[in-house]
Amino acid sequence: MSVAQQQKEKIRFYTGNYCPFCRRVKKELDRLDLDYEQVNADADGRWEVIELSGQRAIPIVTIDDEVLVDSTQIVRELRSRYQ
Repeated sequence: MSVAQQQKEKIRFYTGNYCPFCRRVKKELDRLDLDYEQVNADADGRWEVIELSGQRAIPIVTIDDEVLVDSTQIVRELRSRYQ
């Protein structure tokens, strides 16, 4: 059983329709076969993004209570934990 299959953490992915950095993070989440909840920050989730990071920028990934910003940092952390 892989680490991704043993995943216990709750992952939320804050994304938007026209965000190339979001597509990069989504591709990595899917490649690692992780279960995650996707929140459309362009619609209902924008206020959550601001509360989590203090900014309007996406993508953001939360793993349990940890908040990750910046697509490069997010991909690096996902690979470190789940690859």
